[in-house]
Amino acid sequence: QAECRNFVKVLLVRNESLLFVCGTNAFNPVCANYSMDTLEPVGDNISGMARCPYDPKHANVALFTGGMLFTATVTDFLAIDAVIYRSLGDSPTLRTVKHDSKWFKEPYFVHAVEWRSHVYFFFREIAMEFNYLEKVVVSRVARVCKNDMGGSQRVLEKQWTSFLKARLNCSVPGDSHFYFNVIQAVTDILELDGRPVVLAVFSTPANSIPGSAVCAFDMTQVAAVFEGRFREQKSPESIWTPVPEDMVPKPRPGCCASPGMRYNSSSAFPDEILNFVKTHPLMDEAVPALGNAPWILRTMTRYQLRKIVVDTAAGPWGNHTVVFLGSSTGTVLKFLILPNATSSPTPTTPGSQSVFLEEFETYQPGRCGRDTEDERRLLGLELDKAAGSLLLAFPPCVARVPVARCQQHSGCMKNCLGSRDPYCGWTPEGSCIFLEPSPRVAFEQDIAGGSTSHLGECEGLVTESFVDEPDGLVSVNLLVISSVAAFVIGAVISGFSVCWFIGHRDRKELARR
Repeated sequence: QAECRNFVKVLLVRNESLLFVCGTNAFNPVCANYSMDTLEPVGDNISGMARCPYDPKHANVALFTGGMLFTATVTDFLAIDAVIYRSLGDSPTLRTVKHDSKWFKEPYFVHAVEWRSHVYFFFREIAMEFNYLEKVVVSRVARVCKNDMGGSQRVLEKQWTSFLKARLNCSVPGDSHFYFNVIQAVTDILELDGRPVVLAVFSTPANSIPGSAVCAFDMTQVAAVFEGRFREQKSPESIWTPVPEDMVPKPRPGCCASPGMRYNSSSAFPDEILNFVKTHPLMDEAVPALGNAPWILRTMTRYQLRKIVVDTAAGPWGNHTVVFLGSSTGTVLKFLILPNATSSPTPTTPGSQSVFLEEFETYQPGRCGRDTEDERRLLGLELDKAAGSLLLAFPPCVARVPVARCQQHSGCMKNCLGSRDPYCGWTPEGSCIFLEPSPRVAFEQDIAGGSTSHLGECEGLVTESFVDEPDGLVSVNLLVISSVAAFVIGAVISGFSVCWFIGHRDRKELARR
C-alpha cells in the first residue's frame, strides 16, 4: 500500500525557469514541469516511461544537457527492460538495444555525469564475460555521444550507435587482486590536482569478506579505455577474447559523428560499423583506479559504505579536500585526501593517499525513529557547504550534523593539532574552534601531520554531543520548506522519496528560500 504513493525519482533543473520532476505515480510514472519561482505546474504532464521507474525501489539516474534528458532506468513493472534513454530536446529519441545481455544484464544504475562530448553512466551488473557457474557482479562505466542521431533504417534504428561500456577496476593489488566489485556511489566530476576525477564507493558482495573501498578515476583515463581494444565472444560456448585491431572497421565504432568527418551523422554510418557496435559493446581493458589501489579502505567492519560527498575547498583557505562517507547504518567516516594524491604513476599502498580523521554516529533512536535496521538505513547524504554541515536522510527523518566537532578538543592543544582536521584551529586563547572561511582570528593547525610529542598531555577533555541541539533533526514533512532545497535534488535522485504534492503555502515558502 505504501508503494502505491507517488515517489519522486527525478528532480532536475531543466533551465533557468523550470524544474523537471518525475514520480512513480502509483506504478504509472509521470513527469511534469514546474516554475522555478512559484513551483506551479507549467504545461501538461508527460509519460514517465523510460524516464522514471515504476517501482520506488528500482534505481535510476537522470541529467539534462543541451536541453536533452538522459536517463537510465527500467521501462517495465518487472524491471526486465533496462534502458539508457534520451528524450526531449530537438534530437531524436534513442534507447539501448532491448533484451540483449551483451548490452545489459540486470543493471543497477548509480550515477551519470557529462564530460566533453559524452554522457557517462556508472552502474553495476551481472558480468557475461566470465565463464563461471555463479553470477558475478561487476562495476561498469558506459558512455554515449550527446549528438548521437541513431542508426540507419536497417541497423540500430532509433537506438544508440555510440554505446560502449567498460569495467571499473577497484582492487587491492597483489599476486591475487582483491576486488571490490559492487559500486555504491559516485561523485560528480571534481578537479583534484588539476585533473578531472570522480571518486566512487565500492563494496564486496554480500557473500564475501565485508569491506568497502573508495577509488578515484581520472576521466581522461576513462575516455582512453574507450579508445582501446574491444572484447568479443565468437560463440555462446567460447571464451571472451580481444578483437584483433585489423578486424575493427573504420571509422572506429562508437565514435561521435560530426560535421567535417566522412560521415557527419551517425545515421549515415555503414551497416558494417553499426553491426559491430551492436555486437561489441564491451571494451577489453578495465578502467584503472588512480594509483592502482583504493584511496580509502575499510574491511571487517560492522557496516558497508554507501554514500559519499566531497568538500574540495575545505579549511579556512579552501585548500584541502575532505571526503565524508556514509555507511548503511548512518555512521559517517571523515577522511583527509593528501596533496598530490592523483600523481602516483605506480601501484601505491591502499589507503596511503588519505588520512582518517574521525567517525561519528548520526542516527538517534527515539528522536528520529526506532532503532531498527530499516529505519536507520541511510538514504541520502549531502554537503551543505554554506552552513558547514552534512544532511542525512533516513526513512523517518532528516538529520543535520556539523562537518567538524572542534569543541571536543577544546582545552587540549595536542589533540586539536593532532586531529589534522582542516576545519579546526587552535587559538591563542586556548580553544579549538571551527574556522570560518578567511578567518580574522589567529590560529594554528598541523594538517601536514608534524610531531606533537613536545606538547603536554591532555586533562579534563570536553566532549559535546553534535546532534542534541533542538534543530538537529528535521521532520520529513518539513523538508520541502527547509532552507536546504539543494539537498532535496540530490536526495531524491539517490532514492530518497519526497511527496509529490506541495501545498500552496509550502510552495511560497520554498520559493522565497
